[in-house]
Amino acid sequence: MASWAVAAIAFACMFTGAMGAMALARFLPAHHVSKETQDAVKLGVGMIAAMASLILGLMTASVKGNFDTTDRDVHTYATYILGLDASLRHYGPETAVARTLLDDYGRAVINETWDGTPNLPTLRRPESSEVLLGNLETAVRQLAPSTPEAQELRPEALARLNAIITTRWSVLEESTAAIPTIFIVVLVIWLTLIFASFGLFAPANAISIVALTLCSASIGGALFLILEMSGPFDGFIAVSPKPMQDALVSIERFPIPTAPAKPAAQ
Repeated sequence: MASWAVAAIAFACMFTGAMGAMALARFLPAHHVSKETQDAVKLGVGMIAAMASLILGLMTASVKGNFDTTDRDVHTYATYILGLDASLRHYGPETAVARTLLDDYGRAVINETWDGTPNLPTLRRPESSEVLLGNLETAVRQLAPSTPEAQELRPEALARLNAIITTRWSVLEESTAAIPTIFIVVLVIWLTLIFASFGLFAPANAISIVALTLCSASIGGALFLILEMSGPFDGFIAVSPKPMQDALVSIERFPIPTAPAKPAAQ
């Protein structure tokens, strides 16, 4: 379910609980809203509020940690791509095919990961990033070094290629992180009970209603922010594609030479 929908449902539950309890309090006998009753209800609600605060804190810490890790991995991803391009560039003109595949792979990754984001680089091949990465791996592994420098650069290029493959899967796994639905359901129930207790003993006037409305909206907004950060590549709060875009710009700053033609068979 969309983040805004969950936040709207949470707001509706809290506000309805508060207003329903406030309306119900007008028809209750006096001993049901006595000072002793208020103390007993506040004691129970205080325990629920403490648990709700704990769950909110755990959710916030979890999604923020995952968001920061994903952002760091995206920067690492871009660094490995730049490193592989540098190794291929120094290797020689025979890496033209591999460098072209690397450029196309970067374009595909950006378009697949940040789908719907404006100003994404244009795709030049119809293949997916997974296919392009496989072709890139084949092209790099088929390099046959003919100079001492090339012999040193080939293992370096392979190491950086393996790092790209590893980081790719890390980023893919992090992009699917989600908060368990049961956490949200239980939290909304607890918050509804808390706001119902507020409404039960609050005076039925405009100030109380406005205060409870703003508090409900604030907690609904907090849930919205938490759920938005749980999906690091979509929504209003997302990891920026700028590191990957900058890597592409850097790659294309050095023209890719045409691969040397193979001599015709005699």
